[in-house]
Parts: sequence; C-alpha cells; structure tokens
Amino acid sequence: MHTEIRAAIDLGINDERVTVSDHIAYFWETEEEFTEAVGFLQVGLRGADHCVVFGHPAANAKVLAALQADGFDATQLTRKGRLTVLGGKPSGTDMLAEIGAAFQTAIGGGAPLIRLLGNIGWAHKDWPQELEILEFEARVTEVCKNFPCVVVCMYDVRELSGRIMVHGAYETHPLTVCGNVLRENPHYMPIETFLTRNKKVVSE
Repeated sequence: MHTEIRAAIDLGINDERVTVSDHIAYFWETEEEFTEAVGFLQVGLRGADHCVVFGHPAANAKVLAALQADGFDATQLTRKGRLTVLGGKPSGTDMLAEIGAAFQTAIGGGAPLIRLLGNIGWAHKDWPQELEILEFEARVTEVCKNFPCVVVCMYDVRELSGRIMVHGAYETHPLTVCGNVLRENPHYMPIETFLTRNKKVVSE
C-alpha cells in the first residue's frame, strides 16, 4: 500500500506509517490493544503535533489514564494547547463542527499535524442515533482532506454489533488496523455511494 506515502507519518502503532488526511478504523479486543492505540497520541505529543481525544466519557477517561500512566500530564497539555478533549453531541453536524473548530484552533496555534483518537458512543446517551453516526463517520473521511490531520477511530470488537462493524468501520474508513497491522480497506465506499445505500439498509 502507498509505498511512497508510508514513510510520511509515524502512526505510533507497531512501527506503521501513514499519510496526512488518513482516516483509520482500529479494531481492538484486549486491554493491551487499547493501550497500544494510545501510542498514536503519544508519538505526536513527544513531537509538536496537537492531539484530540474524542469519545464517550468512559473511553476518554481510559485514554487519558493511559497517557498519564506513560508520564503525560493531560491537564498541563490542555493548558498549553497541545491536547483537546471532546465528547459527543446529539447531532452529527454539531460533532463535525466542534471537531472542525478544534482543528482550526490547533492550526492557528501552529500545530504541524493534528491527531484525533476517537471512541464513538454508539447507543450512548446524548449521542446521535445509529444512522446519523454512520453518516458522521463517512463525512469524517471527507473532512480529513481539508486538514493536516490523521484520524484513528477505535472499534471494540467485543461489544459492537456486526452491523456497526460493517457499516461503521469497514464501509467508512479507507484504512484499517487489525491485529496491529495497517491495511488498505477494500470494503471502503465513496461517501455518496455509502450515504445512498445505508439510508436504505439501516432504515429497514
């Protein structure tokens, strides 16, 4: 995959490398795999990148705890403008707007790259319904093209349904990490194809 591009950005996971604007689904099953994903943020924080933790409260707390365990002070990093923590909103449009605003602020502060690690609150209170979250995930791929960013979305294979795995992970992310190996995703759908198909499938 992308031989000329893979040397661009250290993903922070298993020596993999990615490129600007990549949107990646990361499948995890063990606590070790969850912690390894936080390496994506750690490598950025050791450099000059701005990092965004986005997700439901329990997942965000878990990510911050993993950072803290490796010596990163989330409170100080937030004060210094190196780290942003975002939760969900009832509207996918509002979530995209808040993420976009956070990205703009980071760029304005001189960040060369933005790293977002996401744990979406599927079926969580104060988050959109499933169809709207699916649309949100599809639109994130397009939004990524407008910013110097890399976005990794974490999928807990123990808890999430096959339906969410197929439509939420495989069909909306051009790249996947499974077993800590990065791969191009042959199941990814262009946004218009995805939105048209899933409005029919999910509503049935």
